[in-house]
Amino acid sequence: MDELHRDEGKLVARLTPPAARDASARVAQAAGFADRAGDMLAFLRRPTPAPASLGAAPLAGAGARGAMLALAAVLAVHLALDLPARLLLALADARAAFLPAPALPDMGPARQALVALLIAPVLEELAFRGWLSGRIAALRLALYGFAALGVLLARFLAPDGWQPGLAMLALGLVCAGLVQWQRSRARDAAVPGWFTRHFAAITWASALAFGLIHLGNYAPLTHPLGVLVVAPQVLGGLCLAYSRTRLGLGAAMAHHALYNLLWLAAQGVGG
Repeated sequence: MDELHRDEGKLVARLTPPAARDASARVAQAAGFADRAGDMLAFLRRPTPAPASLGAAPLAGAGARGAMLALAAVLAVHLALDLPARLLLALADARAAFLPAPALPDMGPARQALVALLIAPVLEELAFRGWLSGRIAALRLALYGFAALGVLLARFLAPDGWQPGLAMLALGLVCAGLVQWQRSRARDAAVPGWFTRHFAAITWASALAFGLIHLGNYAPLTHPLGVLVVAPQVLGGLCLAYSRTRLGLGAAMAHHALYNLLWLAAQGVGG
């Protein structure tokens, strides 16, 4: 009899659609902290695309309280991983002195808050994670965005006098991408098979690029291990990818802004 029950359980498991057995399909709805944290940690180990059952706006039916609880849980897990990582880096640097010093641009508190709480969360989420839905229209928009980013980076190597033209070219690429996206987002909503198959590698690469772009916040590297200074940002990129794919792009922007708010508060206390 026990063998019969075991065989029946195996048969049911094989017949149950994978999304129904996936914890990530449940946490999009009302979920406790343990379910959310477990699903997020599993995602960080190996990112998986959002189940189709989550829909385009997973938090739309959760209500304000449900959305706030989901964001609080995700942010708590992010901080629980981020703070030890920063502490370990600080301890290692105290012994070997390999991390570069911060080199943030000098700006007033109001401008710093504007960049940290609005501009960076919106632009960086659009650039690095807005397209993680995998929809063809979103991937096409990402190509325009990365081309614009490449043009902006080229400004640092271009001869004097080219900067205004390159800035206009970058702006034109962004505008063209937005027009294409607006015209094709309903038609090109399919997700290519290659994107789903390689989602983990794509997400890791996105998080790594997100971290490396923040090297601009530090002085030039003087030691190969100095690149580890952006390890918290790489980890943050993965955490934000979870928010984007499980809670939605708006939630990822809010997650990003809340993290930056806590960072600004800590800087103020430390100063």
